Amino acid sequence: MSDRSWRIFFAIVALIILSGAVFSLVQSRTTYKELMGDQIHDIQKIDHITIEKRGSSYGENRIKITDTATIERIMNSFSDAKLWRSDNYPRGTEYWIWINVEYKPFQIHYTEPDIIRISPNRGIHKKYTWSYRITNGYDKSIIEDLFKEE
Repeated sequence: MSDRSWRIFFAIVALIILSGAVFSLVQSRTTYKELMGDQIHDIQKIDHITIEKRGSSYGENRIKITDTATIERIMNSFSDAKLWRSDNYPRGTEYWIWINVEYKPFQIHYTEPDIIRISPNRGIHKKYTWSYRITNGYDKSIIEDLFKEE
C-alpha cells in the first residue's frame, strides 16, 4: 500500500471512532420527559404513589399518596430534570418511589444528592438500565417535606 492509502485508511478509522464517541456522548444526555414520555401520558391516570425513605438506620419510612394535587406536584418536580448518564453510585439517603399508572407500576430510585434510576417493570430498554445524575438542581424538598409532615 502506498503512503496515501495508509493515510486514507487511518482517516476512515479515526472518523469511525470519532463518530462512535459523539454518538455515545449524545446518548448519555437526556431529560426526565424524554425518558418517561412513553410511560406517563397523563398525570390524572396515576392511581397512587408510594415513597419509601431509606437512610443509614434500619427503620424504614413509607408514605402512600393518593391526593391528586400532591401527586401532580411530585411529578412536575421531576419533569424539568436534565439528566446525564453516570456510573457513580453515591451513598446517602435513598428514596424509592413507586408510581402506579393505570395498574402498571414503575419505580424511581432517587439517591441524594442527585442520582436517579428509573425501572419501568414493563420491558427493559437499555436507557432504563443506566443511572443518571440530575444536572440542573432538582428540588428534593418536595419529597423531604412529605416525611416531615408525619
